[in-house]
Amino acid sequence: MRVLFVSPPYPKDKIFRKSMKNLGAVLPPLGIAYIAAMLEKDGHKVRIIDGPAWATVLGYGFKELEKDISEFNPDVVGVSASTSQIEHAKKTISIAKAVNKDCVAILGGTLISADPNSLLGFEQVDFGVYGEADLTFSEILKAVEAKKPVEGMEGVIWRENGSVKFLKPKTITNLDQIPMPARHLLKMDIYRPSPANFRRVPATTIMTSRGCPYQCIFCSRPTEGTAFRAHSAERVVEEIEHLVKEYGIKDIQIFDDTFSLIPSRVERICRGIIEKKLDIWWNCMTRVDKITPELLKLMKQAGCYEIGFGIESGSDRILQFIKKATTTDLVRKGVRMTQEAGIDVRGFFMIGFPTETREEVLQTINFAKELDVDVAQFMVSTPFPGTEMWEIAKANGTISDDWSSFTFYAPDKMPFSSNLLSSDELLTLYKRAYKSFYLRPKFIFKQLFKLRSLTDVQRNWLAAKGVLGL
Repeated sequence: MRVLFVSPPYPKDKIFRKSMKNLGAVLPPLGIAYIAAMLEKDGHKVRIIDGPAWATVLGYGFKELEKDISEFNPDVVGVSASTSQIEHAKKTISIAKAVNKDCVAILGGTLISADPNSLLGFEQVDFGVYGEADLTFSEILKAVEAKKPVEGMEGVIWRENGSVKFLKPKTITNLDQIPMPARHLLKMDIYRPSPANFRRVPATTIMTSRGCPYQCIFCSRPTEGTAFRAHSAERVVEEIEHLVKEYGIKDIQIFDDTFSLIPSRVERICRGIIEKKLDIWWNCMTRVDKITPELLKLMKQAGCYEIGFGIESGSDRILQFIKKATTTDLVRKGVRMTQEAGIDVRGFFMIGFPTETREEVLQTINFAKELDVDVAQFMVSTPFPGTEMWEIAKANGTISDDWSSFTFYAPDKMPFSSNLLSSDELLTLYKRAYKSFYLRPKFIFKQLFKLRSLTDVQRNWLAAKGVLGL
């Protein structure tokens, strides 16, 4: 079967697209690439259209999308869409059905998994997929080919008598059974993390684990679940070696939520990189309470130059409210330990939680400056459907019905306002956070001393343009 995967492009006037172009961040859709690899293994002809990346770098739009869909004429079209992309997903499916009314349209992504009933709003979608779709998609195509019913299959969302039915999929416990992402179906030369997220080029991303056992109220888990599963250390090293030899990759951003949750696995990965003498630099994300001086030393030896921590807030009350299971003292200890190991620290901070006061937002901004992290990334507290914060936000404020505003990054308007802080006040504080942190003389001088080449100058300039909106 001819299977087309589409991540819808952003219209040319969308702030997200412009911001991503300024930031220079274009990331490969690993989730789609994993599913594509499974389907190629089954013998299907697969193509991927990465709309956001192509729009950002190549000026790709819906006119080009219509032409490509017509030329490929898929039997099945799978559309992956985040909450902010929903309207673009509808337009994509409409185009596919106009080309071939008999093609099977399948919708995946965070919104459909968080709120299966949203399928009722997609009249032209035949089925939705719930959660991890690597195995589900393969089973759907087997049923379609055999002309057997898809309804009632695990991991499938379907309509029945005017309502929505679904069965959750079995958790994929052995990630090593999933082939490496089908990167050969992507335009690998256009991808790069944000300038602040790499040191050398070519650079790319990998995922070595799925799921997170923690209970943060802002996190949507329907896609990957709470059960932590990981590729074996051997498989991770194999994939890194493949990227180095096949694509000349020199820098990798590990996209796991909590990379060092199992320290012994990380140790084996690091030793594998060292033993194979792989010329690779990398960064990752983890928690401040999941590191030790010994582990950090080994990570540094294996090429780790930066660790990102979800710090979120400088208020212990807010940290408790969002169920982060950390304290500001633990954060200080973890950041200091990492910097002493010679590894840079990226701090992720969020503002605008329900019940959060202006004083607590300012506390977070000042905490970022106190920690003096190497990179501070401020995000808006966005109540996505399916999260505990969604329910709290509905009870504590007003939620926008404009799905395009539901993004953590580079917002032009806020999707949430409370009785304490309006959307306009939150947007002002968001902009203030970036300028307050990055325009400090101490930070500027520190960055100047770290410059090693013209590439570093260019990279830092692009990053500055992105975060300061220059």
